[in-house]
Amino acid sequence: MSRRALSATRAADVLNFLAAHPDETFSYSQLSQRLQINLASAHSLLIALVECGYLARGPSDLAFTLGPALVALGDAALRRNPAVEEARVHMRRLSRELGRETLALIRAGSDALCIARAGPSLAKERTLRVGQRIPLMAPLASVFIAWAPADEAERWLLRGGAPPRAQRRQREILRRVRERGFSVALEVAGRRQIGELLGELAEDPHSEALRGEMRDAIRELGRGSFQLGEDGAAAHEISSLTAPVFDRWGRVPLVLTLQVFERGLSPRAIDALGERLVRAARAISKSAAGA
Repeated sequence: MSRRALSATRAADVLNFLAAHPDETFSYSQLSQRLQINLASAHSLLIALVECGYLARGPSDLAFTLGPALVALGDAALRRNPAVEEARVHMRRLSRELGRETLALIRAGSDALCIARAGPSLAKERTLRVGQRIPLMAPLASVFIAWAPADEAERWLLRGGAPPRAQRRQREILRRVRERGFSVALEVAGRRQIGELLGELAEDPHSEALRGEMRDAIRELGRGSFQLGEDGAAAHEISSLTAPVFDRWGRVPLVLTLQVFERGLSPRAIDALGERLVRAARAISKSAAGA
């Protein structure tokens, strides 16, 4: 495996951190501390990014924020990835219609990366922010894996580290996601803990302690019931519904997540929300020449 260029990694860290805090500005020392870059290196890196237009500095406080040159990059990226722009259109429509927050996530290496959101932020401390990542490991992000090759699903299960009995249940969940066409995440204590850790990681993204806690929390989540399997007749407390967007090869590069956070949701209500989400995902797939 090739070695990552440290300067490129640091530049990506700066841009991802500021993308997760679009309404805030940060000084040299704050960025150095939050991203664990020494001040000398931070100075050179930040000045280079300002000169490229990727960062901007305030005229009075000299604090850093995202720069206008990124708009051109974003426009070019959207032209190359039409599903993302189409997703944003449908996300705004869904959020207006249902009064809920909608997120779009893509696969980014061994992580799921939040790239867009729409609608009211009803539970900011419990959800991913744009620019934030979460490990792609069981039982999270099952929609990315449900239609993937078997060897990829096995790696996802192994990263989750659940015992064999729990892995059998997770395989059954993948089958149920394929049948239903979307996943249903339950609002349980472990998911709330992950939401709290996401809030802490947004402020301190390079904390190894927090990252370790996140991985441990995900593994622990996989030992219990996190996703809805067979519906039955009972009402459920739901945290989110997620549907796949397919590309022309039948892969799932992007998913739509509807944040629900609702108690006592009946199976019929879950199905109605899920079917509406799936319709949006199918429209995006079709627009982007997907499967």
